[in-house]
Amino acid sequence: MKLVYEFTKTGDIIYISHLDLGRLFLRVLRMSGLRPVYSHGFNPHPKMSFALPLPLGVHSICELLEFETDAALVAIEKINERLPEGVRVTSRWEKPESVPKSLASYVAAANYEFMCEGITDAPALLEAFFNRTSVTAKKFDKKAGKESEKEIRAEMLDYRIVKNMRGRMLTVTTLSAKPGQTLNPLVFFNAFCEYHGLAAGTLAPVITRIAILSADGKPLKEVLE
Repeated sequence: MKLVYEFTKTGDIIYISHLDLGRLFLRVLRMSGLRPVYSHGFNPHPKMSFALPLPLGVHSICELLEFETDAALVAIEKINERLPEGVRVTSRWEKPESVPKSLASYVAAANYEFMCEGITDAPALLEAFFNRTSVTAKKFDKKAGKESEKEIRAEMLDYRIVKNMRGRMLTVTTLSAKPGQTLNPLVFFNAFCEYHGLAAGTLAPVITRIAILSADGKPLKEVLE
């Protein structure tokens, strides 16, 4: 059967990589009694994948993991007691046959909550930033070994102010997560700060992914259930 697990990733464990998170879940699920189904071929690998890799240093309350197994179900509590602090499975269900492709195939965008002290008049700053017709962001290219620039305006989809507070920014921003058009929330925040002359390195925003969205703008979880 193909299972979908929803889980949270918060606290200090946000600084472990996506690859390490995959290794963690594979070991924990095995220890809990769930045997993975493996692919065929010269280099078989467990049939397990995440809907959308989470950037390093970003919290999340909505992560989705697909795991194919030939074993019986085990209680969520049994899995959680083996997971480290900061990672918790919150729900589980069987993937419907109406969703045949991988979870990543249905992802179009994601909602991120930004909470940051030291930003005055955040609504006006965000409005001015989103009113731009062109936004260039700096990004380090690992292959080239140098910093490059990328146009990201088309990947900035929407925003809303959660609460207008003096000296603090609390907003939810919708960023593209389509293949080849995925905007890292940290890249977005750095571009926002550079445009307004803010010191991004000293602001230390708390960024939390609160929803992974399908092409129709609905949470992917609703499509899978």
